[in-house]
Amino acid sequence: MARIIKIVVTGENRDLEENIPGPSSDSDLSVQWVQWPVLEFKKLQVGEDVLKRVIQKPYEWIIFTSPRAVRFWSETMVEAGLDFPLETQVACIGQSTSEAAGADGYTPDFYPTEAGSEIFLSEFEDLISNNSQKPTVVIPMAEGGRLKIAERLSELSCSVTVIPLYRTQTRPNLLGSIPGGDLKGVEAVVFTSPTSVEAVLSILALPAGVKVIAIGAFTQEHLKKKGIPSELLPGSSFERIGEVL
Repeated sequence: MARIIKIVVTGENRDLEENIPGPSSDSDLSVQWVQWPVLEFKKLQVGEDVLKRVIQKPYEWIIFTSPRAVRFWSETMVEAGLDFPLETQVACIGQSTSEAAGADGYTPDFYPTEAGSEIFLSEFEDLISNNSQKPTVVIPMAEGGRLKIAERLSELSCSVTVIPLYRTQTRPNLLGSIPGGDLKGVEAVVFTSPTSVEAVLSILALPAGVKVIAIGAFTQEHLKKKGIPSELLPGSSFERIGEVL
């Protein structure tokens, strides 16, 4: 009989529901996935002058760093009654973001072989390395989000504009929303971002014996700074969870 294990994923339901596999089982293991949305996201108002710049003097590239950024950007364009310039090329940080962009009517021109800022930068730098004049780039993203991509492209002499698109904050009454009331009996907790780490640690200490798994090296590094050992989910793929259990 397969051993049943429960894994809690701290993330926002809408972004995760299509990525988490259904009940999986083999001769040894059956995984019960439990989503615990610990964050909420507030779309910010983008100034009319900023949107006019996007339309009237199109950037050569727009970079989407998450499916959420795609969704909020599309909503912003629709609310403003604007059509995104066809001449602006679309880059996405990974395949899931690329799929979200395609679903919203964009044609992704680039995404890396594996998800993550570091791999994105390495491969995107190769793409633009032969350009004598570096491109103009716009990055709509979370307010206060990680600026690694923007900073590196600026170092390469790209003209980069960052647009704060949404604000991430901890959900209210987080303690009362823990699936099952507590984390007892949970085999592992998967953290989807440094912000989700901060949200959870603000209300509880992780039980001894619970395996901690990070999506992305940036999240793993944040856990390390908090003194919490973790495993990195290979390829940020939930399908590969067995490799770290």
